[in-house]
Amino acid sequence: MKKKLFISLTAVLIALTAAISMAFAKGTIKIVVNGEQIKSDVTPQMSNNRVMVPISFVSKALGADVSWDQRDQTVSINSKVDSQEDVWNQNLNIDGRTWAGIQNLITTFVAGFDNRDAELIQSISVEGFDMIPIGGIYPAIIDYDIVDAQISKDNTVKVRIKVIYQEEKLFGENWDIEIARGKIQTMRPLGRIDVNDYTVFPGLTIKNH
Repeated sequence: MKKKLFISLTAVLIALTAAISMAFAKGTIKIVVNGEQIKSDVTPQMSNNRVMVPISFVSKALGADVSWDQRDQTVSINSKVDSQEDVWNQNLNIDGRTWAGIQNLITTFVAGFDNRDAELIQSISVEGFDMIPIGGIYPAIIDYDIVDAQISKDNTVKVRIKVIYQEEKLFGENWDIEIARGKIQTMRPLGRIDVNDYTVFPGLTIKNH
């Protein structure tokens, strides 16, 4: 289940947890994340014997997604580490080699879809597969995550992935992809997801302008 931490705008600064270490040198508070010193545009401060740091900056350094809701006056922090959701609540009896093949097939499909490569998609899908983008202008896929998977009695594997696009603005979309006998059988988009900004990895955050 996705874990969200909602924090009032007034709580712009928070005390660091055990995941981050602090060092004091020459009166300057340093922020060290996973052994690497990072610099913030807001200076950390001491208040009532507690170290206060900018929440957005530290959260993004730890790989979390941070967004701001103007209407509710709320900062939302979504941890990627704890964001896996067991959609179908099924334990899969799939060995590593089989799963690697499924994952590689999905990666190839995403690349083909993003590049509008009909020939590539046809090579990995069944005859009559109709989710092949041809011509026109499509949003760029900047990242995707495998969310969950399930397997049916006939050994068809359904995999849900979350795709992050950028057109004029960022948005996401969940896809359900069915795979059987080494081929993609179907792909069904499940609707758009609003995205304010997206951290691909610490140091690369794509933002709406």
